[in-house]
Amino acid sequence: MNGLNDQSIVDVRKIVTGMNGQLFVTSRAGINIFLAEVNTFQSQLSVNVADYQPVGSGLVFGVVTGYSLTLTLTEAVVRDDVMLQELIDDLQNGWVPSYDFQGKLSRRDGESQRIVYRRCTPDGTIDLQNITSGSIVERAWSFRVNHTPELLKYFPDVPAISEGIQFRAS
Repeated sequence: MNGLNDQSIVDVRKIVTGMNGQLFVTSRAGINIFLAEVNTFQSQLSVNVADYQPVGSGLVFGVVTGYSLTLTLTEAVVRDDVMLQELIDDLQNGWVPSYDFQGKLSRRDGESQRIVYRRCTPDGTIDLQNITSGSIVERAWSFRVNHTPELLKYFPDVPAISEGIQFRAS
């Protein structure tokens, strides 16, 4: 014990902030490119549930019928050669491209988490040019993730949390 935050249930020194995240896209050549111009990204899982109420039951059950995944990002417009050029080229040839992304979160202690999102196809509206005088030009993207995410690396259990904490039965 080092005397700093020893009694806390959550060691705030291990909390991850937005400045500890990175997003990578895989080019057609198979190279992971760090998207330093992306200032926000979010991936979300949406579970679809159907109601089922058997005869004689007052309880309505939720039955999982599927799920969908989305990934959204906003980038400051710095370059177009990574994603926009592929999008425009493919649209001109009659199809819509797909992309593979990898999100990375890092803690100060060197531990990190990596999740891969494969076969992401554009979904909804994409800002090709969104210009407001006096502000940074940004481009918003929205994707449907067409493959189950892969957790390549995850944050390990924090020993300070799991060791030495005793729970009392009520």
